[in-house]
Amino acid sequence: MRIGTNSTLFCGLLLSLVSLMPLSAQAQELDNKEALQGITEIHTLYDVRKSNPNVMLAYLKGIETNHKNLLKEGVKPNLRVVFISSAVKFITTKPSEEVEFQHAEVLPKIKAQIARLINLGVKMEACSAATAYFKVDNDTLYPGIKPVRSGFLSVMGWQAQGYALVPVY
Repeated sequence: MRIGTNSTLFCGLLLSLVSLMPLSAQAQELDNKEALQGITEIHTLYDVRKSNPNVMLAYLKGIETNHKNLLKEGVKPNLRVVFISSAVKFITTKPSEEVEFQHAEVLPKIKAQIARLINLGVKMEACSAATAYFKVDNDTLYPGIKPVRSGFLSVMGWQAQGYALVPVY
């Protein structure tokens, strides 16, 4: 099953599986101490290319959870997001009529989640090649999202500067 083709089914299945976990497994304190051993600061880049705004919102919420969990582990998070491809259609104050009609319910939730992430210190960029292709005016990007010449160049540059890539396709 592809997540992108039937995200509602996937999310429902995931929630069902979590609800079937024994209460003791849910209640125990989980950690990532082994993976984060000796790490006091982490640099992570999320390459966001989601074409489904509901799934994109779920991942943006996941980034917030990652931020909180890193702090619980005693690791300083330095998180960045680069919006590439059709994801740029959902991060503008002036979405196309089609996007507005099809996704009016989720767009304000994406805007609010982006604002929460920015307030946490997450840096955000949007690929101007993608905004041009999808006819999104860079001046209408949500506050805190910086347009850049190329999202791909940002991905390359941030990785070269030590950021670990998390693909969100």
